Amino acid sequence: MAVVLGFSLAAAAAKAVPVSTGFTWTTAAVGLLNLLVGGVLVAIIKSRPALKKIANEREANLLNERAEEMEAMRQRIAKLEKKGEFKEALHQAERAVDRHRINNLDQCLTAFLMMVKKNPDDAATAAAMIEEMRAQQIAREKQEAGAIHAAAIAATKPGAPE
Repeated sequence: MAVVLGFSLAAAAAKAVPVSTGFTWTTAAVGLLNLLVGGVLVAIIKSRPALKKIANEREANLLNERAEEMEAMRQRIAKLEKKGEFKEALHQAERAVDRHRINNLDQCLTAFLMMVKKNPDDAATAAAMIEEMRAQQIAREKQEAGAIHAAAIAATKPGAPE
């Protein structure tokens, strides 16, 4: 080795300070991480209005769907209430016919007993009169029941008012 001005190159190389290029893998990783985090933050900040718009549209759609469902339920409830009122009216009419029938039977029995008590020997004539009266009552009861059922059938036809 050559000695130049009292220095040997080997000794100088051993004591030399390494020259850094400024690049290390740690610095590169930190820089890349900063770039990624910054990019993600920018993407999140820029996408917030679009995400908010999507959320608002979804909420508006849900509100509209619920409003439509509620309106459909209101219509269904009104229809069911009308149907219930109709059935109640039909039931009341049928009960009125039944009460009328019971009153007729009571009248016939009372009339028969009164006729038999008045003239026990004429029970056959009294029975014939009561049978005739009862036949007329049965015919009227059938007409009443027929009118009620005809009204019920007419009300359940497709063209009937709701």
